[in-house]
Amino acid sequence: MRQPVLLLALSLKKAALALVLSLLFLIVGMVGAQSVSYYGRDSGVNPAAFTLIMYSPRSETAYSDTMLLQFNITWTTFPRIFGPEQSLDGVYTYRIDDNPPVSIAPNQSASDRVYVTPLNNFTINPSFSYLVNIADLPDGDHKIVITASLYINGNHLYFSESASPIGFLVQNPTPTPTPEESFPNVLIVVASVALAGVGAGLLLYFRRHKH
Repeated sequence: MRQPVLLLALSLKKAALALVLSLLFLIVGMVGAQSVSYYGRDSGVNPAAFTLIMYSPRSETAYSDTMLLQFNITWTTFPRIFGPEQSLDGVYTYRIDDNPPVSIAPNQSASDRVYVTPLNNFTINPSFSYLVNIADLPDGDHKIVITASLYINGNHLYFSESASPIGFLVQNPTPTPTPEESFPNVLIVVASVALAGVGAGLLLYFRRHKH
């Protein structure tokens, strides 16, 4: 009797997850997000999962100097903390091409939903909005990867998952060359200065000998 109940509960959970994902896809279409993706595992060892909604960068947009990195994460499955001295932390990074990962902290928002642990508040739906310097990237196609991780007590890695790469295009402006003085122009300026000096000297000479 217990097994059919468990199967029914699992089916209801999968149906609820499918409904949530359908709503997220609908929201993405309404707000103009770039993509929505689901990552993780809802059962087994260390179950955890999140939905990533990416707003920027956009694959059809060319960027120069700086690029807006904007996305939201919603944890659909995460561990519940019951120990008296335990905490749950989300750690987030982005990585461009083969460069080292860069850690980023969520922006505080009035729409934040938190899960209260004995030692801290874990944000279930963190949002991110940062300007990323891309001036040193060569022109052409690049990719950025978002990684979301969960740590218990700050140092015990519970879960980590990297999202699929998001492509973007870099087109830095062509620098305007600094105009240089041509050789004939320099000679003309030097000759003019020399003639002016000679003329002033002759004028002074005749003035002195006139008196």
